[in-house]
Amino acid sequence: MSEERRIEVEVPLEGTPEQVWDAITTVEGMTAWFAPMNPAPDENGISADGVVTRWEPGHGYAVQAGESSYEYLIEAVDGGSAVLRFAQTGFQSDDWEAEYEVTARGWDFYFHTLEVYLSEFRGQPATYVVAEGPQWSNTAEAWGKLLEVLGASAVGDTVELDLYGVGPVTGEVDYLGPSQLGIRTDQALLRFHGRHLLGMSVALGHHYYQRGRRARPVSAEDARRLEDAWQSWLTEVFLV
Repeated sequence: MSEERRIEVEVPLEGTPEQVWDAITTVEGMTAWFAPMNPAPDENGISADGVVTRWEPGHGYAVQAGESSYEYLIEAVDGGSAVLRFAQTGFQSDDWEAEYEVTARGWDFYFHTLEVYLSEFRGQPATYVVAEGPQWSNTAEAWGKLLEVLGASAVGDTVELDLYGVGPVTGEVDYLGPSQLGIRTDQALLRFHGRHLLGMSVALGHHYYQRGRRARPVSAEDARRLEDAWQSWLTEVFLV
């Protein structure tokens, strides 16, 4: 029998189990730290991820997706906070080591983003846009160039850039991994991904939050404008 290949992540979170549950099971919650998707099962127990084998509101759920399985467990902690425990199994491809490495890095980054969302932006409506660099940004050298352009070398660094059509963007590096960069601004979490291990270009996920009690996500037109601005910026970075 082959050895099970398993990723396990434990994340302390500034939120109640109910707040964590909303963040990992609703479209609004997932948009705020991951991507717009609905993990909830339909009447047949099927979700966007696969077959939901367990669904316990406030406690966790599990999904079987082909040869892979995903499990989320939420545990209450004294003081009104919670711990999220996540596990994924699978990794059956011929190049499973690269798949495992990229996936493990990705989950560490995403769950860090969940931490920041719950501590800094919890409950605020979010708009999510994505942009990708040109095809030739699919190398380790291209990832290094991005870090150099942004002046991001350590957590805590201040990053400043001018986004055409949007204006100045100023933030602080809150995450720096081998191929991940997180920048937090007053109203957004910017998530850069270097995907050269998969032969793919650099990508950006932008979670934009609307502050205030009556805040609403930005319009579809404004979201497209923001996406176009980031697309142009990434293209320019790798053309120079």
